Amino acid sequence: MSTDLAGRYAKAEALLAHNLKKLVHSQQVRPNWIRDTETFWYRNQTAEGVRFVLVDAEAGTQRPAFDHERLAQALGAVLDKEVDPAQLPFFGIELTDDVVRVVDGEQRIEISLDTYAATILGPAHGSETRSPDGRWSVGVRDHNLYLRDTATNEERQLTSDGAEAYSYGTPPDSTANRVMQENLGFTTPPLVVWSPDSTRFVTHRLDQRDLELMHLVRSAPAGGGRPTPMTYRYAMVGEENVATADFFVFDARTGQATQAKSEPVRMDYLSAIAIGHVWWNAGSTTVYWLSAGRGGRTARLHEFDPATGEVTVLVEETSDTNVLHGPQFYDRNVKVLDSGEVLWWSERTGWGQLYRYAADGTVSTVTSGDWLARTVVGVDEQNRRVVFTAAGREPGADLYVQGLYSVSLDGGEITAIASDGLDHDPRPSRSGRFFVDVMSRVDVPAVSVLRDATGAVVLELERADATALYAAGWSPPERVVVKAADGVTDLYCAIYKPHDFDPSKTYPVLDEIYPGPQVSTTPIRFPLSGGVLTAERHAAPFAALGFVVVAVDARGTAMRHRAFQDHARLGGDGEFVADHVAAIKQLGQTRPWLDLDRVGIYGHSGGGYASTRSMLLAPDFFKVAVSSAGDHDDATYHAWWGERFFGLPDEFDYGPHANAADVGNLQGKLLLAHGAMDDNVTPHLTMRLVDALIDANKDFDLFIVPNADHSMFHQQAYWLRRRWDYFVRHLMGETPPSYRIADVPVDPEVIAAYMG
Repeated sequence: MSTDLAGRYAKAEALLAHNLKKLVHSQQVRPNWIRDTETFWYRNQTAEGVRFVLVDAEAGTQRPAFDHERLAQALGAVLDKEVDPAQLPFFGIELTDDVVRVVDGEQRIEISLDTYAATILGPAHGSETRSPDGRWSVGVRDHNLYLRDTATNEERQLTSDGAEAYSYGTPPDSTANRVMQENLGFTTPPLVVWSPDSTRFVTHRLDQRDLELMHLVRSAPAGGGRPTPMTYRYAMVGEENVATADFFVFDARTGQATQAKSEPVRMDYLSAIAIGHVWWNAGSTTVYWLSAGRGGRTARLHEFDPATGEVTVLVEETSDTNVLHGPQFYDRNVKVLDSGEVLWWSERTGWGQLYRYAADGTVSTVTSGDWLARTVVGVDEQNRRVVFTAAGREPGADLYVQGLYSVSLDGGEITAIASDGLDHDPRPSRSGRFFVDVMSRVDVPAVSVLRDATGAVVLELERADATALYAAGWSPPERVVVKAADGVTDLYCAIYKPHDFDPSKTYPVLDEIYPGPQVSTTPIRFPLSGGVLTAERHAAPFAALGFVVVAVDARGTAMRHRAFQDHARLGGDGEFVADHVAAIKQLGQTRPWLDLDRVGIYGHSGGGYASTRSMLLAPDFFKVAVSSAGDHDDATYHAWWGERFFGLPDEFDYGPHANAADVGNLQGKLLLAHGAMDDNVTPHLTMRLVDALIDANKDFDLFIVPNADHSMFHQQAYWLRRRWDYFVRHLMGETPPSYRIADVPVDPEVIAAYMG
């Protein structure tokens, strides 16, 4: 049996996230729009190798961005090394009519597209943020900003008043991924937004001086010697002070700064710049930003005039629950039009819909109904048409699959552009005149097309090839609708069958859980095809090991209507657990091959909390759990997370919500895991649960990864194998093989996606 298990482990390893890129080719088109043009390039991973492609949307043409063989020869000559034209050593390019600029290692290189002569321009300065035209580059040193003229390499210091906990262009400490940067040896560029014409940029000065301190200890520093402490600023639920920011615009030519004349803006989790909630108008004359009050009950749209510093609040919305700008917290379905009107997404009727604010403040409804407007793709002001995505409009439609639609800015009849049962992921140009639409479904590999502003297809770009993925034993999950524990509410699930599935047999069941409320869990699209963030990550490898894996979007998760998401704070502490139990039991009624006497559960971060919670509140149903990086007591986690989605301390009782309150219920096998240097969900959240388990005289297992941050990239291969072993031993009832997963490579694209 161990030999067979070793083979299953090998198949599971082949389906780990970093290996999928080898199995799916032409996965999706990620357009890199060139400044304010209707031209873009993209990087295409084919079975034969990598190709860079250039598309002129107005002309409707597609061609290689350059001669890959000649460029490889040019690079090889200037760098004195062999360069494979099918695996060029860079991920991004800067492209003009006559040259292409690339970064290889620490060097920035320019190649003539006429002669293919290559010139080393100098250091890449990867920790700086470049202007759209490439002329200027902004960096941070000792908490202050400097500007580099890339033509002369001359530097100018722009600020001198930055200090510890009072820095320009930096994110809040608690989400800065400082440990990941130390572990992987990189530095993130400053948070700035350049104007489209490259003359100015906006940034913020972040004030964390009054925040309480958080402490970590690096027990096994890379250089050896004594453990090293790490102290940083971290606001927890109910604490008086959180991070705030002042906005500034800097003129690149003169260095002149204009500070926004407004009260400091709350920035208690992610920087508004990092999530795209700060932007310029097309004419490079005005800056806009979105802000939220504490607990997210008030949202405001601000207009900032860089010439005077004056700030005007254009729109303000308040609610008895959190106010979002799209189905997920980082969405920004807000458009300020040249006419002075504002297109605004709101859940004021319960369902997220679009509204138009006139310049005089009057509000008109653009879309309405018991369905979800998802993303504003573009606005054609001349013809007063909005192209947007929506889910659940047609009777019987999947509530999470978004189609393409258009409607007048004045409301009225909605035109369906593509309501074909595929999920559409649009990526528009800056003007909105064209967009790339990546269409997919859990069982349909992506097709990437170019559309114009009306939604008409201009050009088919790529079709994903998943032949190798299917050959590796993967099969798509089945999407199923069941009832919640209330017997009324529809819940969406996904079921992954084990490899070599035999319906006459029974299989142990694993539940990959994430309770939200900021994202959903169940996959909507084919692997590597883009789309909205969903939390399911590890089902395919577990199916290869021989488990049935399920994912459930229980009440309290995102992507539905406000009342559905509000179950996170209003529906009772065990509601999501009851929903998972009810869903799996219903699946078992029609699928006798689910062994409901062998049900396990696992999750990471919020899923780490939820998997342990499930073991404690449904101990007769869930027999084994692996809970990693869990926020087991949200009262001592980020202020933003708890206050926005659960409530302020005088509104929500955090005591019963904590896992330590129910440790006496533990019956099955529980493995708690945490990175010792997790600077997001800090290790104390697991260690306090450990303390409560010990007090309750409960047996459990504990796995701490030295030096690992919240992502657990460090020693990831070992951690993944240990999680597999735990379920194989305690749920499958087999002895794990002696197996070693190959070290997981550091993938720049994966890191970029993780960093946002």
